[in-house]
Amino acid sequence: MQHSVQLTYDQKHSLSWGKFIGSLLFAYFGTGLISGLFVVLPAIIYTHGLTDKKQIALYESIGNTGNTLLQLLVLLLFIYKFEPIKRLLFPIFNFQVLKKVRTYIYLFLFLGLSILINQFFLASLFPDAPQQQSNALHLETLKQYKILLIIGSAIFIPIFEELIFRGIILQFFQQRFPFWLASIGSSFIFGIAHTYSLGIMVSAFIMGMFMAVLCKKTNSIIPAMLFHMINNTLAFLL
Repeated sequence: MQHSVQLTYDQKHSLSWGKFIGSLLFAYFGTGLISGLFVVLPAIIYTHGLTDKKQIALYESIGNTGNTLLQLLVLLLFIYKFEPIKRLLFPIFNFQVLKKVRTYIYLFLFLGLSILINQFFLASLFPDAPQQQSNALHLETLKQYKILLIIGSAIFIPIFEELIFRGIILQFFQQRFPFWLASIGSSFIFGIAHTYSLGIMVSAFIMGMFMAVLCKKTNSIIPAMLFHMINNTLAFLL
């Protein structure tokens, strides 16, 4: 029988709205600023003046992956060191769910539904959305080195984003609102974060809802991370 994670009074109230907003700003923007100073800025300086497109693509791919990795590491360090966030997220780092068959049933059911919605509904409404996202992310350049693209965008980014959206945001909202309001709110913010096009924002919102429900059904953030990884991998390979 599935049991919901029970939080103590201290766990529920140790993170105020002020700490939540501050933590969220640091997690999303602060980590990017730090990684930008140590990875992106040196990469821009190093590639300045280069004319070989293949070489430029390689350095951009390495820089993109390195930037994402550093952001993730800074976020993990922040979660570990900042006790209110650590207590908020600790209960959902449940790897035991990977031993349960029902976890994979939920995972692949939601993946299948997400693919069907994107292929047969959103693709007809927003046919230019994939190309708009590709242009915004410079995927034509990054796809020249698919291994680096997969490592950065289909492994590091899903973990990073899930820690923020299904981790910090969803868990905080669930402590204060009914689950469906919390899932809609966190998914809406997830959609807003993907401003490449309206179609991508709608797709991200739907995907966020599936991952929120997956977290609820399994009492773990791990299946949502796997969902996100598989989804991104398929998107970049197909």
